[in-house]
Amino acid sequence: MNPLKLFLFFVMVLFMSLPAFAQKDEDGAVDTIFAESYKIDDMNWAVNISLFNDEELLAISLPLRMSAGKTKIYADSTVFKGGRVDHFRVKNSRSDTVAQCVTIGLINDIGVSVPPVSPGRGRIATVFVSSTDGTPIQYLEIDTTTTPPGNILQMVNTKVEEIIPVFTYRSLMGDTKAKNEEAESGQ
Repeated sequence: MNPLKLFLFFVMVLFMSLPAFAQKDEDGAVDTIFAESYKIDDMNWAVNISLFNDEELLAISLPLRMSAGKTKIYADSTVFKGGRVDHFRVKNSRSDTVAQCVTIGLINDIGVSVPPVSPGRGRIATVFVSSTDGTPIQYLEIDTTTTPPGNILQMVNTKVEEIIPVFTYRSLMGDTKAKNEEAESGQ
């Protein structure tokens, strides 16, 4: 095999495995945050944020970057009602229209005894996203990011240890971006 091709193969394998090395969970299974987007209408989408955890959690920091191509979007509201963190004392969602980001911060207890998130699986929030420039939203991509002043994807367990969960995203609308790009290119 060509040495250059072999080198490129190893580099590709390394980059594909980097997300696995970023995960940090000393106890049990690796915790996971799931984001699933779906279309409400041409100008509005929603993103259900769910969590799988195998230990009790006291806090969650979840900064998300959103992209809809050239369409400018805004996370106009976040609903925690009915979710696994509904009982938390601090449930904050801060949207940044310019950076196309939303930062969700959750803390269970500020001086009052509030139970942590129990181990399990389920929705923690729903983020509603709207077009701000009157252009229909054709597709939506969500990923984690870092938002000021240093918010990263992380959780804290009852031992006050940091947990870096896995993050996964899927659109319940299928791969609309690929279909739109294919239609635009005439294929």
